[in-house]
This record gives sequence, C-alpha cells and structure tokens, in this order.
Amino acid sequence: MKFAIALEGGASRTLFSCGVLDVLLEEEIEADYIIGVSAGIAFGTSYASKQKGRNLELARKYMADRRYMGARHMFRPKNRSYYNLDFVFDEIPNKYVPFDFEEYKKFKGNVVAGVTNMETGKAEYIEIPRGDKTSTALRASCALPLMFKPIKIGGKYYVDGGVADPIPYKKALDDGCDKVIVILTREEDYVKKPEPTQRLVDIAYARYPQLCKTIKERHENYERQREELKRLEKEGKVFVIYPKDTKGFKRTETDPKLLEGIYNQGIEVMRERIEELKEFLNK
Repeated sequence: MKFAIALEGGASRTLFSCGVLDVLLEEEIEADYIIGVSAGIAFGTSYASKQKGRNLELARKYMADRRYMGARHMFRPKNRSYYNLDFVFDEIPNKYVPFDFEEYKKFKGNVVAGVTNMETGKAEYIEIPRGDKTSTALRASCALPLMFKPIKIGGKYYVDGGVADPIPYKKALDDGCDKVIVILTREEDYVKKPEPTQRLVDIAYARYPQLCKTIKERHENYERQREELKRLEKEGKVFVIYPKDTKGFKRTETDPKLLEGIYNQGIEVMRERIEELKEFLNK
C-alpha cells in the first residue's frame, strides 16, 4: 500500500497541521507521498525531515518578529510581499531554525508543492528539490494573490497553489496512492464564501483573465472538494482531519500564545483519533 498526506494551506492556521504532523512523527507513521499547497507544504517539509517541534519553535520565535511579516514589506521594491520572503524562506531555514537538508534527502517518498499558473489559471505540481536552499517552489506555492509578488520558475509566473487546487488530495490519488490522510485547517462545518477582494483581483491581474476566473470560482471548487472528500471517506480512500475551532484566529496571526494553542489543538485532535487512523491505514 502507498499512502499520502495532503495538506491544505491557511497561513498561520497551518500550525494546526503542524501539531497533527508531529503526532505522526511520534507514532513513526511515515507517508510515501506528501503534497500540499501554500503554508501547508511550507510547514509540511519539516515532517519529511523528521524535525518534530521545528515549526512550533519557528512560530514562537519569529512569527511576531517584524522581520517575518507585515504591510511594510510590500513597499520594499525587491520584496513586494506581505511576508519578508528572504527572511522566511532563506534566513530562517538556513540560519535561525535550521532545516535538516541531509535528513530531508533521506526521505524516500515524493514531496510535492501545488502552484497556480498565472497564464492558464490551472494547477501545476512541482517536486520540491532536495537541495534547494532558497525554497523557490515553496515561495511559489505560498504566493497568495495581492499579498505576494508572483514567482517565476522556468519562464512562467506562479501564485499560491491553493488558488487552483485548495485541497490537493486528487493529485495524490492520481499518482497512485491508495489512501490519503487529508489535513484541513478549517472546521468540518466551514463554508467558504466568495472572494471579498475580487474587484481588486480583477484590476491587479487584468492581464491574466484565466487566473481571475479561477479566483472567482475558488469558493465553489473548494466546496466541491469538501463534498467529494466526504464521499471518499465513506469509501475508505481518505481520512480527513479537521480542527475543532479556528474562530477568532486570523490568517496572519502572530500572537505566540494563540499560535501554540492551535498547534496544541492539532496534537489533541490527532491523539484522539490515532487508533482510528492506524485502523484506516491497516485495512
């Protein structure tokens, strides 16, 4: 059997997923395939490098740091993003909270980042290079429209993978995985609403009509995916993990206590369901 972990994005809310993944590391549950979008895959790589607690350390020490994120960074010509890209994707993993590239190279499975092609508005998938210390694929997967500058890879421009494929479980199934653990960052009863900044999107990306269309339809695509996950769960193909409560928790949350709280919620939810998960994997 080949099984995957599929990770939704959600910026700071993804600390919930980090708690879930750390329990999987505790239990020595190692996936054959990891796929995610946005912060889901950015944090998910620490699971592949077996660094339990690394993402929590990062959140505690640096997410409230002025160097990490803030509107001021959008006005810096070389950055033009809400997040300080070089600090987040270069200095932190290579200096402040070191990412274990050697252990990551030992991971035998696939680690895939979902991205959205600006020209076509469609999802594409990039195998994350084991030695890329500038995290180009992760930058592209996290490049949320209006908050990030697009990232150029191979002559094409990309934005956040969650735009075209919010929950990338289907790619894992298409690539031959028998079962998928899907980690979401919104409650089970969450209903996604239309993009509130659509008018700004249409103006800012007028040269990319297909991207604008994809963003406009994103909430409908997301709801279809959530409905399909319920069906696939009944068929025994996916195991879906939801947070219990994210109310009042901002996408750009920086409060260390709140970040640790949602991380601990991930720990709690996964420990409560660990035997159920093991049964799912062993069937």
